[in-house]
Amino acid sequence: MQTQIRRNSSPFAKLLTGWLIILVSYILIRIVFFVFGFISNLALGGCLAIITYLFGALYFGKSRGYKGTWFYMLGILFPAVVEKIILYLLGASLYDINPAKIASVLEAISSNEPYVTLVTNPAARYFLNISFFGWAYVLVSLAASALLVLLLVNIKREGD
Repeated sequence: MQTQIRRNSSPFAKLLTGWLIILVSYILIRIVFFVFGFISNLALGGCLAIITYLFGALYFGKSRGYKGTWFYMLGILFPAVVEKIILYLLGASLYDINPAKIASVLEAISSNEPYVTLVTNPAARYFLNISFFGWAYVLVSLAASALLVLLLVNIKREGD
């Protein structure tokens, strides 16, 4: 007896697959920048802010059936917001600053000073480089994600 692959998998499975695509592309971009020694924070931030969510949008755009605006918002905007929260909390812990002091945390992150806690090895600064994280990265990334959601909604509506 052959098992059939269900063409219409659950929306939750599609969300998880899209989130996994976004995560893997994020990690691959970080690895490429680390291995090849690209130093530009602007290039790293730009690639992370746009390319990762573009891959997710391509996956959600190619998936069958219209899922609705909330599906695309959960698929693209949710990981974008979670990423910002994780990077912010990582920066607060690396610089040993109270997370409630938003301006102080972002200033310490963007200044690219040596980490105070967790990692004292100077080589780790290149691996855990989050100096691209600032207000510009947050705003551009969220705007690009929202634009991709609107684009997906419009494409799916025109296709119906």
